[in-house]
Amino acid sequence: MSENTGGFWGRIFRSPGFKFALIGFLVLMLMIPQFMVWAMVAERENNARNVRTQVASSWGLEQNIKGPFLIIPFIEKSTVISDGKPVEQLIERRAIFLPDVLNINGKVRSKVLHRSIYEATVYNADLKLSGRFKTPDFAKIAPNAVEIRWKDAVFSLALSSVSGLKETADLTINNSHKVNFEPSIGMPKARGMSGIHARLFPSSGKPEGPMPGFDFATNLSFAGSQALRFSPAGRDTKITLTSDWPHPSFDGAFLPKTRSISKDGFSASWQVPHLARSIPQSWVGDDVSVFNGFPNAASRDVARSRSMLRRKMLSSRSSGRSLDQFGRTMFGVKFYIPLDHYDLVNRALKYGLMFLVTAFAGVFVMELLSGKRVHAVQYLFVGITMVFFYVLLLSMSEHIGFFKAYLVSSLATGSILSLYVGKIQQSLKKGLIMLAIFLIIYGFLYMVLSLEDYALLAGALLGFVMLCTTMFLTLRVDWSGAGREIGKS
Repeated sequence: MSENTGGFWGRIFRSPGFKFALIGFLVLMLMIPQFMVWAMVAERENNARNVRTQVASSWGLEQNIKGPFLIIPFIEKSTVISDGKPVEQLIERRAIFLPDVLNINGKVRSKVLHRSIYEATVYNADLKLSGRFKTPDFAKIAPNAVEIRWKDAVFSLALSSVSGLKETADLTINNSHKVNFEPSIGMPKARGMSGIHARLFPSSGKPEGPMPGFDFATNLSFAGSQALRFSPAGRDTKITLTSDWPHPSFDGAFLPKTRSISKDGFSASWQVPHLARSIPQSWVGDDVSVFNGFPNAASRDVARSRSMLRRKMLSSRSSGRSLDQFGRTMFGVKFYIPLDHYDLVNRALKYGLMFLVTAFAGVFVMELLSGKRVHAVQYLFVGITMVFFYVLLLSMSEHIGFFKAYLVSSLATGSILSLYVGKIQQSLKKGLIMLAIFLIIYGFLYMVLSLEDYALLAGALLGFVMLCTTMFLTLRVDWSGAGREIGKS
């Protein structure tokens, strides 16, 4: 009985079906070191990202340009209750106006900076902003205004990274006189917005009557990195950009009306009407200040009434809007690197399971057809070598580029595995067959990585073809081991 049992179990352990199950288990076990490689790629990619951030902090961050804005302080009356009696209070607020016309013409010169083995995309931009503000109309947005402080009107331009400004700038008004820009956005409570502003009447005092409309122009020269975006601030906004960067990625709420991309760079132009942005041309800001005291009231009542007024004004949505109204309407261009080596290694790892299965299937089918057994440990060595292909690819791609790294890694692992399998099978022919199989696998994987949009389709077709090939090549195999395998005499 024991002999029969031993013969039964011995036949099971030596059967192709058991070997197939064992190979499947080995493939799953090899996913553990493959996930470790994936974690290694993530760590190196994070290091590269930190280096890019450090370089950008020194050179200039992503630049988001919002505005320009015309900001004019005014005083209006408000009524609060003090000791059960209505008391009039004067408060200071700010009216915000957007330009009727905004034209931006820019030229961007890009470069790639290197730190250690990492690189970061940066640029220098020269922009010319011009346009026109029409006469401010307070009747629509502040009918209760009792005084308009025209002499304190400021022209403001928001920049997300003012540290990137490389030259001083001034504002030309009506092609006649210039005023210098000063630091800050020019609005005390602008919720962390950074930028520059120019006082339109720095010395002449209050203009007579309402401020007339005016033309404006200014030139900005600044540094940035990775992206450049704009706001559709004008009733009619037109922006034109040219750059020497050959891989732009246009993003945001609006795509270019026209574009031209070549290996020497790109040019693009946008035109955005105000109807497409859902933002008014003027509004009252939420910057509120109590302007004067309460006559004939106790100091405690004064403080309480002022506190009540501030809470009322700041909590009411109708009382004012923030300076930054653009939110999701920003648009522009990213200086995009199309699939750096970390992205490509990650994509190659996504096909790791199919990669292992295909290679093991080739060795397994060769074992079945030749009759020379391959030990499970030898399968394990084959699998570990294939996983190590990714380590070689990652480490070398950081120094010599992805294509060269892929060529060296695939030739190294493919050659050693073909030699190893040939030695196991004791056949030069079998080794050359395995070399051809590995060359096909590595070649097809590189093609899949290059296809980008069709990578999944190509990978699915490869998997399906390999599955069908294995099925039909092993059609006459006795998986249970009860009979004689084809190929044994």
